[in-house]
Amino acid sequence: MAELLFEFNSPEALAQAAAELRQSGHEPRDAYTPYSTEEVREALPERRTPVPLLVLAGGLLGAGGAYFLQWYLVAHLYPLDAGGRPPHLPLAFVPITFEMGVLGAAFAAFFGTLWAGRLVRPWHPVFEAEGIESVSIDKFWLAVAAPGSSEERERLELDARALGALRCALVHGPGEPA
Repeated sequence: MAELLFEFNSPEALAQAAAELRQSGHEPRDAYTPYSTEEVREALPERRTPVPLLVLAGGLLGAGGAYFLQWYLVAHLYPLDAGGRPPHLPLAFVPITFEMGVLGAAFAAFFGTLWAGRLVRPWHPVFEAEGIESVSIDKFWLAVAAPGSSEERERLELDARALGALRCALVHGPGEPA
């Protein structure tokens, strides 16, 4: 989906513009800033992350898989009578089950964070916007979902310029026609 990027001089101007654009019915998506600020975080919509559910699923799958594998090998395939104990003694399976649950949760947390944070992305369409390199020095950029028609885009650009935007750039998503 196409986005309009607006450049601002300060985080306060960006936060105020994001709040006013949201009130006027536009959808601020993301902010690109040289450093993190509280007012910018508060101005953007809060995103829920799926990482806690992924960690829970990874831990349960790891623990459940380890318990099932131990039961299948020790109690089902090769039952041994060792010291008069039954082949399926759940207490004997606890350490490996716990460790594999922790390992599964750790893997899910690691890869889930990379996926949810979009950290394994060598290129993003925003990098093609003219002047975006200023975000690593001293400028603040706001990404807003671009309206469908060119008249609405022009109106949005005029609204953003009235709120203090220095420049505007249209960015198309991957695979979209320019």
